[in-house]
Amino acid sequence: MNIKSRLERASESKQWIKVYFHDGSGIAGKVVRVGQDYLEIESYGYDDSPELRSYARNLVPLNFIKMFTVDSSNFAEAERMRLKYLSQLEQH
Repeated sequence: MNIKSRLERASESKQWIKVYFHDGSGIAGKVVRVGQDYLEIESYGYDDSPELRSYARNLVPLNFIKMFTVDSSNFAEAERMRLKYLSQLEQH
């Protein structure tokens, strides 16, 4: 099974994943949609720069993805941070 079909399954259940790129960097987030040649992921920043955390929706070309992992223990904390950020937006 290729990466795209696995990402599509993760998208159906809106799973949290960590995507790893060929340069060694990565991003953790919730899969929003998988397009023909891209992944849309809702995240709360990059792991390699935790001091610059901010909510974002990212479009990632599928050919940039080396691999990904599903359901890690630190995703629960990332989800809490995302929900906290969204609730702050609603208050303003």
